[in-house]
Amino acid sequence: MTLQRRAALLWTVAVLLALAVAACSATSNGGSRQPPAGEPGSGASPPMRRVLAPIERVEIVVAESFPPQYFLHVTSGLPNGCVRFDRYEVMREGDTVRVTVTNLMPADDGLLCTQLYGTVQHNIALGSSFVSGTTYTAAVNDVTRTFVAQ
Repeated sequence: MTLQRRAALLWTVAVLLALAVAACSATSNGGSRQPPAGEPGSGASPPMRRVLAPIERVEIVVAESFPPQYFLHVTSGLPNGCVRFDRYEVMREGDTVRVTVTNLMPADDGLLCTQLYGTVQHNIALGSSFVSGTTYTAAVNDVTRTFVAQ
């Protein structure tokens, strides 16, 4: 390919790319109707409610440190495309660690959502204040695991 043909080809590609960018910005800047709030693409979120997340897996992880650091590796579910991870909260009561994992889901049960089940993974630090030889319980929503402190 000659140098002139290469230059002409590059120029043509640049012009086509510029036209594509201009066309995209024209439609996104008012060239089409704005969907009502809550509809996909509207930019506004529908009213949401907080629900307990389904727990798929809970693993106790002990970091090799002194003193040992304890973690929970938690996999929680997102039942459909409208559900979003919200947060987790950790509370310790004696020899029991309670973790509440919540999702946000639309308040309107009639909202159409993709039926794709997803998961989210979290490494939740529990700290190091565990007495060696003592059995502890970790309760994550409806899943319970026990471990003996090192």
